[in-house]
Amino acid sequence: CPAATHVMVLGRHALTHGVCVLFTFMAISQASAFVSPLLPASSAWSIGTSGISALQSTSTTSRHSGFKLRMGGDSLDDGLSKKFDQERETREKMDKIFKDATSNLQNLAQSELENMNQEAEDIMQRRQEEWEAMGSKAADALTSKVDSLAENFLKSTGRSADDEDDDLDGLQRFLGPQTVAVIGNPGPLRDELMQRVGERPALSVSSCERLLETRGINLEETDTLIFCGDEEALDRYTVERLMGRATKLRFVVLVSSLGTRRSDQFPFTLTNAFSGVLDKKRDVELGIQELSKERGFAYTLIRIGKVADKSGNDAVKIQYGDEMTEEVAPAAAAESVLQALLLQPAALNSSLSLISVPGKAPTQAVWDDEFLRLEGPELWREALGSVSASACRDWVKSSWSRKWVKSGSGLTTPVEIKETASGVQLVFTPLKSSYVSFKEEKAREKARDKGNDEDQDSKSKTPPKDMEGGIEVSVEDSPFPRIRAMRCNMAEETVVKETSEKIMMSSLKKDVQGWIKSQ
Repeated sequence: CPAATHVMVLGRHALTHGVCVLFTFMAISQASAFVSPLLPASSAWSIGTSGISALQSTSTTSRHSGFKLRMGGDSLDDGLSKKFDQERETREKMDKIFKDATSNLQNLAQSELENMNQEAEDIMQRRQEEWEAMGSKAADALTSKVDSLAENFLKSTGRSADDEDDDLDGLQRFLGPQTVAVIGNPGPLRDELMQRVGERPALSVSSCERLLETRGINLEETDTLIFCGDEEALDRYTVERLMGRATKLRFVVLVSSLGTRRSDQFPFTLTNAFSGVLDKKRDVELGIQELSKERGFAYTLIRIGKVADKSGNDAVKIQYGDEMTEEVAPAAAAESVLQALLLQPAALNSSLSLISVPGKAPTQAVWDDEFLRLEGPELWREALGSVSASACRDWVKSSWSRKWVKSGSGLTTPVEIKETASGVQLVFTPLKSSYVSFKEEKAREKARDKGNDEDQDSKSKTPPKDMEGGIEVSVEDSPFPRIRAMRCNMAEETVVKETSEKIMMSSLKKDVQGWIKSQ
């Protein structure tokens, strides 16, 4: 029907105008809420009321109301644009102010940081200069102290700091042997020794057959004396007199006999029974050791058995001190003297026993390993065979050593465990006691009567701190898997704890054998 169609079209237009008015009102309300803080109250009210009146008159005058709203919106846009422009200008100004302030603060902070760094460098420089000044002062004081000690030492030896060649003599004490005098009776050992020493191009050699026939030797220029006293006993007084003539003496080697410290034990009691030859040889050993402390030269005591050259008996065995009873080949004895003088630091100020055993002549590596027994000194060594050295080392550290710090260990002196790279150290820690024996009290009374310093005398006989002795157990991979036991933490005044040492060594030997079998 045309009439119905017309009505529907009119209704659609009315609805469209109504929706437009509604959306317009909503936009105006939102704009009013946003702009109202920026405009006077009257303006905001007029915008709101005009929007409400327009909504009320939508049904009757929609076209006119829409026109009025559009006119009001144009005027509102102009006001808002101005406000927005003002706000943007204000914001730009504030951004510029904030940017300038930030830049100023950064520049100020950088300047302060540079000043602080400069002050720190100045402080460090002043501290460095102070430390250098303190170090220089300490070095001067130490040098003065050393000079004073050296002067006192020279006075005690009857020399003065103005002696000629003092500086050269001091430097030469750090050198090896240069001029060697071989003193002793002719025989296989002395002949072999003269030949081997003569083969060393760096050594100047002289010799004499008997102690009283030394006029052909310039002992004043000799720095090394070798005494062959393995057969006839040397005279202590004559030996000391010859060492006194050697003003540049640095090394003394005495070839003595086995048994000098066991003259009361069989079979050495038979050797010493009639002539006391071992006691005389021991007296010469003591004389050399005492003069070594007084004059500062190094010594080595080599004790050997009967010199005999047996075929196939070319290997050697060394023990610390006075041990063993077997014979020795002259070549081995002569070579041991050169090893002690030139190649083995462990032999300095030490004593050893040397015998020949079946086998090939030792290489330098074998000599080094044999002289290794003097370090500590060594008490025992045992090959591990096919057992892993690492496994044995772990067993020593984690199991065997731990039993000695438990109660009921049987030791007369407590021990402390210190682990090392190759094993452990069982360091003796004796309990301190203020007990003084009757003998010690008498000695102190005599010292007081003589005006000696009691405290200083007692300190001189006391071992240094942490040097009370001990046993070190080392498990080694080279030259083959083995375990060694040696003394450690020893000083000249340290007293050997024989009872505790014997208990631990007996247990170690037994326990190692049991552990090897269990592996």
